[in-house]
Amino acid sequence: MGNPASVIRKKTEKRRKKYETRLGAGAYLPKEQRLAVNAEVAKLEAAAKVESEKHKAERAAKKKAKKAAPAPAAPAPKDEKK
Repeated sequence: MGNPASVIRKKTEKRRKKYETRLGAGAYLPKEQRLAVNAEVAKLEAAAKVESEKHKAERAAKKKAKKAAPAPAAPAPKDEKK
């Protein structure tokens, strides 16, 4: 049967998750706190974007350096003994 208080809590959490996925983080918080949370999330997203661009540039540089490097010489075929 279940604890009615637990069931209500679970429904509330489900509803909160739906709103937060649709409206963004902190949708249930008071306005001042919500603005603070959104500002913090924006900072984190900007930092992640900068980090991603940095890694992308490093990968491109490695790929370019690998392409520019001369290919290693193929080893000479060994004489087969009969």
